[in-house]
Amino acid sequence: MSVNLNLQIRTASINDVEHIYNLYSSLSPDDLYMRFFSFKKITEEEIKNLISRKALVTLIAEIDNNIVGEASLYEDGEFSLVVSPNYRKMGIGTKLVEELVNQAMEHKLDKIKFYTLPDNIPMIKIGKKLGFSLKFDEDEVFGIKYIH
Repeated sequence: MSVNLNLQIRTASINDVEHIYNLYSSLSPDDLYMRFFSFKKITEEEIKNLISRKALVTLIAEIDNNIVGEASLYEDGEFSLVVSPNYRKMGIGTKLVEELVNQAMEHKLDKIKFYTLPDNIPMIKIGKKLGFSLKFDEDEVFGIKYIH
């Protein structure tokens, strides 16, 4: 299912830190485990570092000025993604990853990749839909897409 709400995807700024923090705070322990591979609560300081230094680019998805998703692309081509539980199955994650692929091309990366847990079916579906090659292991799934 695709969303036709007032979805906007844009680059995150320092002004978004509190709202991104609220997004992560809304996640269940299982959601956090899917995102970080551990039961981790992210701090506002970590979000500031992500936006200002750690990530090559951090994108946010907004609907009616509410941040409902975040995706970060790192210099090695790896990316991370999170969508608010209330806005899943609407195509938001797919839109964020599509934009990350565009950003990877703009930054002249030769690949974009992700690691996820085998239970993270939504991320695996996004990878399949967007043409990532997937490698399944017992404890993780690796997805990679080469950019030409």
